[in-house]
Amino acid sequence: MKTIIPDMVFQEESNECGLSCIAMLAQTQNISCSLPALREIFPASDHGTSLSDLSAILQQLGIATVPVLFDHDEIHALPFPSILHYGASHYVLLAWHKGDYVCVMNPAIGQQWLPFSALKKEISGYALILEESPSAGVMSPSAIADVQQAMPGAMSLKETAAVPGIYTLMLLTFLVSLTLFLMPTMVSHAINQAFSDVGNAQFPYLWFILAFVVSTLLALGVRVISERFIRRFVLLNSDIGFSRLLNNPLRFFEKRAPGDIFSRFIAWQGGMLQKIELDNGLRSDWIICVIAIGIMFWISPVLALISAVGIVVMGLISVWAIFRDRWYTQQLQLKSATLNDFLMETLQGVLTIKTAGLETQRKAQFARFSYDLFRCLQRQKVYQQVKEGLYQLTGSLEMVVFMLVVLPLVQAKQISLGDFFAYSFLRQIFTSYVTRLFYAVIRKSQLHVIDTRARSLFTKRDAASPVFSPLCVDEAPRLAFEQVSFHYDPRRTVLNAVDLILEPGDQVAIVGDSGAGKSTLLRLMAGLFSAQHGRILLNNDEASAQQLALQVWLQSQEDILFNASVLQNITLFDPWYSDSDRGRVEALLTKMALGPVVQALPGGMEALIRESHSALSLGQRQRLMLARALYSTRPILLFDEPTANLDDATAETVIAALCQHCREQGKTLIVVTHSAPILHHFTRVYCLHDGELRDIGQGAPGR
Repeated sequence: MKTIIPDMVFQEESNECGLSCIAMLAQTQNISCSLPALREIFPASDHGTSLSDLSAILQQLGIATVPVLFDHDEIHALPFPSILHYGASHYVLLAWHKGDYVCVMNPAIGQQWLPFSALKKEISGYALILEESPSAGVMSPSAIADVQQAMPGAMSLKETAAVPGIYTLMLLTFLVSLTLFLMPTMVSHAINQAFSDVGNAQFPYLWFILAFVVSTLLALGVRVISERFIRRFVLLNSDIGFSRLLNNPLRFFEKRAPGDIFSRFIAWQGGMLQKIELDNGLRSDWIICVIAIGIMFWISPVLALISAVGIVVMGLISVWAIFRDRWYTQQLQLKSATLNDFLMETLQGVLTIKTAGLETQRKAQFARFSYDLFRCLQRQKVYQQVKEGLYQLTGSLEMVVFMLVVLPLVQAKQISLGDFFAYSFLRQIFTSYVTRLFYAVIRKSQLHVIDTRARSLFTKRDAASPVFSPLCVDEAPRLAFEQVSFHYDPRRTVLNAVDLILEPGDQVAIVGDSGAGKSTLLRLMAGLFSAQHGRILLNNDEASAQQLALQVWLQSQEDILFNASVLQNITLFDPWYSDSDRGRVEALLTKMALGPVVQALPGGMEALIRESHSALSLGQRQRLMLARALYSTRPILLFDEPTANLDDATAETVIAALCQHCREQGKTLIVVTHSAPILHHFTRVYCLHDGELRDIGQGAPGR
């Protein structure tokens, strides 16, 4: 049976290495199912996926597997391909092996070629191997359709081909490259004329000097034009990429490490700087190579054959280098993401680190992560030197053979002295441009790894999703839940067939134990999550996430202060804000008992604050967030624990102000709280328990 090597599928969420391995194993069985499609149907648990879960998913795909336990020394006997439990709660795919080496498809870092001895150090002894017999109960192929287009190949030029004017730039670059042939032309004619019978004839040096000046100015002009193309290309694609990143649902960000997202995006953005030049080089440099080698064959087929052999050897070196460069790119991407995530976590948790005395522990971790990263960088530098040394050695050996052959030809006058010098220049041009092509291919391969890792950040909107018309209301709409169910893990339902009706102007409190799903319920109301079952209605019409977002304001415990003024943090950079709105902002600060506090800041409402050093206490920061919510013109206000950092007296004042504001403005108010003393402010109180929402009347339970 022919061995099928699958395409590398990188995990995008922290706990979906198992799904990535399933996608790759399916490829080896000629079954196409993308990771996004698998994630949609079989979402990974926050605690990972067990071997039995993987087997059950593969069973539904029509791939029969058997979980096995083996001794470490028996790993050679495993049938390939197979899914191996690797390290701590991680899975890899063993694609194939040759001798004592095995191809390991690791969803976290990419493809590796490892000896069995190195693999034994990380394995647990559990694996999932293929059965010979087909499975029953196969899921329909249409149920797991590929939801994304295939990733362009590593050598694809389609991305830059769509840039307006790119072929004009390519033509200009090609013309500049053609001017390189001026030098061998001039040298050949000058030397041949000097040693010929017409040696005293006047040589057109002035014309050649003028041509060199023009070619230099042309090269400068093309560089200026090229940089303009690159700037437009990078800025446009960066803006589009950042926009698509922000268009991802909230759950996307909750299941990914910030450092990993940051590293993938920055690496992808940096790669954009090189794509136009690399692609234009691949489009035109080969033509220069063909012209150069053609003239070289015309001068001397034997010498040209020597150069061609040297290029073949360089090509073989490049093929070897492509795989090594990919591996180092994957490793550096992973280790950089780990270090970035650690730094972000440290900066965000510096208060905990200081109070708990964790400085030594964090320093030790930083030293370990830094060591891993820079050790990899050091090895990459050594490898780069080996690669460049092999290129240089090949070029030097080719030069030695060239001199051994060409000097007797010159002495025998089979090649004129002018042709010898011209050939030497042509050989330099040919070698230079072939080397550029090899480096372009290697760099394109590296960028393909970076693009593949970044691809999951840029989720495209589903063109087949239903289109909802804008909701036009003059007052708070009627909000209703009909049999709404939601889960993060299919094995544990958070909300189970919830029914809820909120009339315009209702003031409702929701209570329940921690982890009952109260915050999840608010996020469904705000359109941040999508229900797996049931409907959410606005004025009796099914509402989209976009419609809910226009009607609902959610103030959650994860809200932050931006690096901006107090005023901008309240208005959230409102483009329609004018000086006439300043009085409204001051009134909101007064309602939240923040007037004197803000006035005491340097600059008052223009004082700069930020999350890490806001010049405000936790309680003052909380009330500033509430003022931000009250500034919003949206008719439905949701608050998640708005009194969490407030004393009882301040909490009473704040809740009374919230309720009064909503009554005056005709807004609907929903508050999630654990504070029983404030419940008497609300017209209705609901309790969320075991996924069910129950109306328990007015006031605190038991009152």
